[in-house]
Amino acid sequence: MPVIAISNPKGGAGKSTTTLLLATYLAQQGASVTVLDADPNQPILDWRENGESTTTMQVIGGVRESNLMEILEQQDSQFVFIDLEGTASVLVSRSIALADFVIIPVQASAVDVRQAGKAIRAVRDEEKVAQRSNPNRRIPYKVLMTRTPAPGAPVSSVQRQLEEELANANVPRFRTSLAERLAYKAMFVERLSLPEMKDLKIGNLVTAYANVHDLIEELIETLQAVDGGAA
Repeated sequence: MPVIAISNPKGGAGKSTTTLLLATYLAQQGASVTVLDADPNQPILDWRENGESTTTMQVIGGVRESNLMEILEQQDSQFVFIDLEGTASVLVSRSIALADFVIIPVQASAVDVRQAGKAIRAVRDEEKVAQRSNPNRRIPYKVLMTRTPAPGAPVSSVQRQLEEELANANVPRFRTSLAERLAYKAMFVERLSLPEMKDLKIGNLVTAYANVHDLIEELIETLQAVDGGAA
C-alpha cells in the first residue's frame, strides 16, 4: 500500500487536481483507492459528498496531525493519497515523514519555483530525521509540472528555464506534465470524474484522459522502482 503525499507550500499549484485525477483514474481501473483530504478547504471531500460520481474511490476528511497515523493504520487500499494544505505545518511534515512517495506539483512561475524548493527541502529534512532511527529510510519524490501548454503548443521561456534549472540541480521530475485543460477544472464544478463527463462536451476529454493515463503509467513505473518491483 504506497502512501503518496501531494505537497507544495504554495496554494494553487495543482495539488488537489493532481490528486483527484490520479485517484479517480486508478479507481476506474479497478484499484482500491483512498484519499485523505488534509486541505482545510476539503475540495476532494466536497467533490465526493456533494457530487454524483459513482467512483469507488474513498475520501476521508478531518485529517489532522493528531489522527493521521491512526487513519493510515486503518487503511488497506492499494493506493492512499494525501492531499496536503498549501502551507508549511506539522500535518504536512508528518504526512511527508509517513509517505512512501511525494509528488510536488509546480507551475512554471518564479513563485512556484521558490515554493517547490521549500517542498523539496521539507522532504529531505524529514528523510534526515527518519534516518536517525533507520539509516536506510528514504523518502523519494518527483516534481510534476502542471498547467503546461498542450502538446504541440508553444512553451514559455519561463517553463524552459525552470526545466533547465531542475535538470541542472538533478531534481527528479516526471517526464509527463499535466497540461492546462478545461476538463480538469470542470471536474470540480461538475463533481464527476473525467469519463463521467463524456456527455457534457467539456474540452477534449480524450486527450485529457490520455494525459492522465501517461502520468499514471509513469507513476506506477516509479513506484515499482522504489519498491524494487513490488508495487
